[in-house]
Amino acid sequence: MQLVRLVTPEDFEPWVGRMVRLNTAPRPVEILLARLQRLPPIVGADFREPFELIFETPWQVVLADDNYECDCGHGGPYFIHLSQILPRKQTRRYQALFA
Repeated sequence: MQLVRLVTPEDFEPWVGRMVRLNTAPRPVEILLARLQRLPPIVGADFREPFELIFETPWQVVLADDNYECDCGHGGPYFIHLSQILPRKQTRRYQALFA
């Protein structure tokens, strides 16, 4: 049986402020990894430090809440789940949570 390594905030820190590629159909899309935020620990779950990633896109780029192959992070690509959150001005924003 192969063990799966859980991603950590350190895997994504070098990519903050940089464009990352999502494997979408019909062609890949580049989005900005705008922020990484470490979250408070979850009581009774000590296997990973919780964190969130915030991504931004221009208004015309619309992504469904779904799992995407993301070419960023140390050792990637990774499959991450993105959910749209409140936009800012003419920028769409998406969140990926890791607990």
